[in-house]
Amino acid sequence: MNPAIVVGVDDSGASREALCWAADRSVRTGFPLHVLHAWQMDAPAAASKEVAGYAEAGAADARARVTRWVLDALGDDAAHCPWTLEIVQGAPGPALVTGSRSAAMLVLGTGERTGSRQAEHGSVGRYCLAHAVPPVVAVPTATATHVPSTS
Repeated sequence: MNPAIVVGVDDSGASREALCWAADRSVRTGFPLHVLHAWQMDAPAAASKEVAGYAEAGAADARARVTRWVLDALGDDAAHCPWTLEIVQGAPGPALVTGSRSAAMLVLGTGERTGSRQAEHGSVGRYCLAHAVPPVVAVPTATATHVPSTS
């Protein structure tokens, strides 16, 4: 069995770019595509006595939302690229590192979080680059500005 290409997704444009890149790479290499989405409970829910029920409902909701999102992002290409989905409750960086241990590569979108958003949420990409076992591919967003070099 071939090791999978693992792609971390959320609902961002950068994540969409990474998913499409990873799906294309999966078709080209024959490696299966494994889509991984991490979600976290908010503090009030985690402190509740009904944590188990909330976690199950949250995971089911995340699975439904991410499945629709992946199908929308891949469009007609979804039929040509078999994929699996894993929903993990926890911080994205550690979840991606754990979920990609035996992968051929870990694919992430990059380029949307800057300034206070990055400081508030940290950098999942940096965490993965520092801790992941397989190679990490950081796919930039198409909207990222590219400054051509001058010769």
